Amino acid sequence: MLSAELELANLDARHWRNWWQLLTPPRVTHAWALVILDGTKIERLIVRGAGERAAPPLPGLREVDLEAYAHTLGVAAVVAIDRTVIASLAAEIEAALRLDMDPVAQGLTVLRALKKHAGHGVWSAPAVLELLPAPSFESLQKTFDVLVPDRSAMVAYVIDDDRKAIHASIIALKARGDIVRAATHRAIDDLVAEAGFARDWERQTKRVAEAVEHRFARPSLALFVERATLLRVVTGPSDQLAREVNAKRVIIDPAPAWLLGLLGGAAVAAMAGRAASALASMLPSTARDAASALASRAKGALKDAHPFAPLGFDPIELWSRLKHYYRP
Repeated sequence: MLSAELELANLDARHWRNWWQLLTPPRVTHAWALVILDGTKIERLIVRGAGERAAPPLPGLREVDLEAYAHTLGVAAVVAIDRTVIASLAAEIEAALRLDMDPVAQGLTVLRALKKHAGHGVWSAPAVLELLPAPSFESLQKTFDVLVPDRSAMVAYVIDDDRKAIHASIIALKARGDIVRAATHRAIDDLVAEAGFARDWERQTKRVAEAVEHRFARPSLALFVERATLLRVVTGPSDQLAREVNAKRVIIDPAPAWLLGLLGGAAVAAMAGRAASALASMLPSTARDAASALASRAKGALKDAHPFAPLGFDPIELWSRLKHYYRP
């Protein structure tokens, strides 16, 4: 997925920093605490931004206990790890990693090792390790190849709400199955000036696509959105993106067929869900049970035909379980 010879050029540090802030849950970017345990005894307590500090008693290691501990410390998240696990984790990860491994494969290796110890040497609140799947790199690569054609570019732009500048941007080129080149808007700023584009971005997305094709390759996917709209999509219901696209507050052009299918499916599913909820109270229990069984079979059939089927899990369903961590 990521070439060993990945070319990084024309990177705008402000855009890079803004991507980090947009994509990282507030619980991670704000204060968090790391607790090093020796059995049931706290050996060290480290708080982001404050360093090591005296540790109040730990009420327990269940998620609810760690949530309460985070509240006591005045932080948003807590990770507790037994000191004996640190060495075994390091040894396990080191034995599995190779110098020639794709960086994404390396990340999956680390995630699998951490998940193995979740609840058995590593505890956290929020307990995201239990939620995050760790698919094989091969299935991830297969999905990537299905969704993004070779010798094409992927483009994503987030515009400041006051339209004075581009908040964040990324242009990535895929070739031979890997991302081989990545840049920000700076790579095409001489062809499409940032300030002019931000001021009237809805009318100039095709200019960006043409500039990207000139410097990189024809885009297979290009997304343009303002920051406030993106935050609504990230934290809203499953059909929020479809709503914003229909309202032209999000522009996806070009949009691959698989994405259009997902957007349509999300809107239909959300509408059906709302209708089902409204009708449920009017139906007898036998009818509700039959409808539930039918919905389950339909969901299974859709999952089999889903573009993410090779992964073994539905990222959209996963996102529905994780997105509340992104709410302020």
